[in-house]
Amino acid sequence: MIFYSIRIKILSIVTIFFIMIGTAFLIYSMTTTDNYKSLRLEAIEKTVAYEIERVNKIIAEVEDAAIFFAITGALCFKYQSLYLAEDLIIDYLNRFPVLTGGGFCFEPYIFSYGRLRSGFYAFRDKTTGMIRMEDSFFMEEYDYHNKSWYMELIANNVTDPHQVAWTRPYVDDSGSFSLMVTAGAGIYNNEELIGISTADWEIEEVIKQLIEIKPTENSFVKLSVRNIENPAKNYTISSTLNFRNINYMLFEKYMDNGWLLSVHIPENEIFAAIEKQNERLTIRIAFISIVMLSTVWLLISRLINLPIKRLADDVSSIALGNLDNQINISSKDEIGLLAKVFNKMTSDLKNNIEEKTKEHAEKERISAELNVAAALQYSLLPGVFPAFPEKNEFDIYALMDAAKEVCGDFYDFFFIDDNNLVVLIADVSGKGVPAALFMVIARTLIKNSSSCKSPAQVLDSVNKKLCEGNDTGMFVTVFIGFYNLPTGKFTYVNAGHNPPLIKTNGEYFRFFKTEPCYFLGFKDDIKYREEIIFLEKGDALYLYTDGVTDSMNKEKEFFGEQRLLQTVNKCTFKSVKELLTNVKHEVDNFAQGEEQSDDITMLALHITAKPKITNKNEIQIGASISNLDAVIEFVSTALENTGCLPETMNEICIAVEEVFINIANYAYGIDNGDVTISIYSTNKTIIKFEDSGHHYNPLEHPEPDLDKSIADRQIGGLGVFIVKKLMDSVKYSRIDDKNILVITKSHSN
Repeated sequence: MIFYSIRIKILSIVTIFFIMIGTAFLIYSMTTTDNYKSLRLEAIEKTVAYEIERVNKIIAEVEDAAIFFAITGALCFKYQSLYLAEDLIIDYLNRFPVLTGGGFCFEPYIFSYGRLRSGFYAFRDKTTGMIRMEDSFFMEEYDYHNKSWYMELIANNVTDPHQVAWTRPYVDDSGSFSLMVTAGAGIYNNEELIGISTADWEIEEVIKQLIEIKPTENSFVKLSVRNIENPAKNYTISSTLNFRNINYMLFEKYMDNGWLLSVHIPENEIFAAIEKQNERLTIRIAFISIVMLSTVWLLISRLINLPIKRLADDVSSIALGNLDNQINISSKDEIGLLAKVFNKMTSDLKNNIEEKTKEHAEKERISAELNVAAALQYSLLPGVFPAFPEKNEFDIYALMDAAKEVCGDFYDFFFIDDNNLVVLIADVSGKGVPAALFMVIARTLIKNSSSCKSPAQVLDSVNKKLCEGNDTGMFVTVFIGFYNLPTGKFTYVNAGHNPPLIKTNGEYFRFFKTEPCYFLGFKDDIKYREEIIFLEKGDALYLYTDGVTDSMNKEKEFFGEQRLLQTVNKCTFKSVKELLTNVKHEVDNFAQGEEQSDDITMLALHITAKPKITNKNEIQIGASISNLDAVIEFVSTALENTGCLPETMNEICIAVEEVFINIANYAYGIDNGDVTISIYSTNKTIIKFEDSGHHYNPLEHPEPDLDKSIADRQIGGLGVFIVKKLMDSVKYSRIDDKNILVITKSHSN
């Protein structure tokens, strides 16, 4: 009867599995089809968006060129010399191969009395790839005022400086004989339109690539040229379009210059392949599952059902708990091995009782030693508060709560001199004794490296030492900062640590999004990047380890970053000790008595006195042309915060670009080096460039003779000439083996 009942149970289980698998595959077939359709539509949307963004990048370059050519034209008009345009426009075309040609042209009789047409144009020779100029330097015989492109740009209302207008696509019949479009900007003198700039772009290849977007066999692409001032930024899927008795789905998006790209795809082609593939996969999996379940049913019946019947008679003798009884072994297979295990279990249990007694004593000894180790570990960290009672510029507090007997987190703060305070927080990978030992090593190395002049130097040195013989693969994340009390300058490095929270300008706390570098102990050749902010009176910085945000409650929910942000912002603290105490209290309440899974460490710094030196922005960056965009972004951001007018800001940015390119090309030669750029701004802007390169005074270079042609002029000096003309003053000095160039520009009212 036992044999028969087990077989009935196995048969019932197999039947239930068949029903469950059938139901699962039915649900799977329905859900996966919808998911695949969504993924298919998303893939098509991303393809269209990618192609649009690729073209938008080119459009932005062409518009920047039109504005640059307009500024060049204004300079030529100001100094009544077209020779100034040769170097600027030809150099610009060489740097941006997407441009076919470019230049500028003036309104009738504007540039020179008695001369109807004046301007400058250079273009790229498609045969040689070289930049050429128009044969007629002053365009006296080229009636551009009556050309369609000129009239179209004027008609597009280039009424404001730096406003870019576009012509419709046309076939160039004078040079490249290809499909192209022109972007232009107005040239102004005292708010009067005196001419326009032109930047030509050959769009034939771009259109070919867009037309090749064919997600399905019978889909097609439409490109419409419209004058839309504020085109939609997001593409959408319209309702089904019926064309020639075929339902199409429409994907479309406006480009930055108002052109509309539309992709039309037959609806039945989008999902046909997905549905067929899903059907085939469902059939295959269902067939394989049926075969596997049938095989399992047969194997269980033969290999388990029959041996269990024989074993049941032998095991019944130990049902009363008499461990001295021995099971009669009559089988040599796995069931017989199970019987041997039962026999051995009785003797092992007696031995285990004695071993457990010894093990308990050993655990008591280890626990006592760990308590001593934890006390020593805590003694290494500053724990007396207030930490610096003689300092009234700031308030600092920290706390640490280990998840186990010893901790892998640590914090520290100390002065490296009278004016510079070091604050740091770190988290070692893992927990327990290994993490604690690695923590002591890392903390000692950082403390011994405090003589370094910057956080990056500290981490560079410590990282190399931690990587030596690190066979265990352990690492440590660190956030370290140097706070300069007189200036409020906070120089920091984030080596893979959690982003801190910062409170500035009397506002709420917010996450301080840093650029994390690699953690310590990963690779010995890592160079750590520094970042700089300035802290004012009332600002506060909150550092923590992931034990805070990773705390869980009984529902296995994480405390999380957003809950942490809400916690610190609702605390109207009078001291940083009160802030950290409140955060720890909130974390404990959230955990609802659950065991702490990770070490919790926090540190807070509150600025209580105004720095003595203010109103300064500074950046240190590699002297490389590739960093030009970052430098211009830094200068633009600093000028925007001062309310600088756009015209003045553009002139300053042009001067900064010329100076930075000059340093990148000549300061260090083939070697690598940095340049420090400082901005001071009140009613005027002062920008200082400082590099440790070769001694070079650009102001000693003679000014170019603009009345001579390019062939007769000496190479170089034009960039410095432009800087002198745009800025109020330009000064150079050589101090402590460093080149220092200072430019000054008063703000216009």
